[in-house]
Amino acid sequence: MNKILLGTDKIENEKIDEAVKIKMLKKQKFIGVCTLKIKVLKSTDLQIEYDSDDIKYDIYVDLDSSVNLNLYEIKRKGSYKISYHYDLKQKSSLNICAVNDAESVKENIIVNLNGEEAKANYLLKTISKMEEKYNVMVYHNAKKTESLIINEGVSIRKGKLIFNVSGFVLKGIKGCTLNQNNRIINLTNEKSQINPNLFIDENDCVANHSAHIGKCNENELFYLMSRGITKETAENLIIRGFLTKNLEFYKKDMVKIIDKYWR
Repeated sequence: MNKILLGTDKIENEKIDEAVKIKMLKKQKFIGVCTLKIKVLKSTDLQIEYDSDDIKYDIYVDLDSSVNLNLYEIKRKGSYKISYHYDLKQKSSLNICAVNDAESVKENIIVNLNGEEAKANYLLKTISKMEEKYNVMVYHNAKKTESLIINEGVSIRKGKLIFNVSGFVLKGIKGCTLNQNNRIINLTNEKSQINPNLFIDENDCVANHSAHIGKCNENELFYLMSRGITKETAENLIIRGFLTKNLEFYKKDMVKIIDKYWR
């Protein structure tokens, strides 16, 4: 497992092999944003963590042809403003698993599927205590490319979640598959939003999106409480199932996070 620990304006620690090359550019003086460039030469796993209460980064990830990257990120505490730029060549694949337990998050995620048969899967799990905004844009720039975007979050306290998810296919880019699944469990009086968009000029493609915002499922709560389980415990079980579904790498971390808020 390759690992990078990022501080406010530098790499605090790294464990990198020949599959990955990294380069940190100087912090932009006026806007206070650092730039990290990552080149992936061979199929590998990469974990990025952060060691600061205030993170502002532009992160560029470039995958060579036929390379598979499993990318894992977890954010704890602090305030985050990050722009991600992913570029995939022919037959490369990117699998992102992101878990957030931060104070505030603003992210722009741009995925460019530049080579035929490139694939991108993005999975986000988050618990929002303040405002979190995610802009995800996937550009299918080559034929037979695939993308699956899953955003799932729970709003608590003063939490407000915004998911803006857009997929793009130009005319002549045939055989693409675009799927978006977005869901928010809103346990606050704040207004959360999901804005799914599909901008497609080509008939030869498959595209789907789903969006759901609501409280915990009342039928599930009733069923659990009818078995003698308290409402608080029932809610914990529902949230736990929702936020750990499809998680493997960070499943234990997510259970610990959930237990902080639903004891």
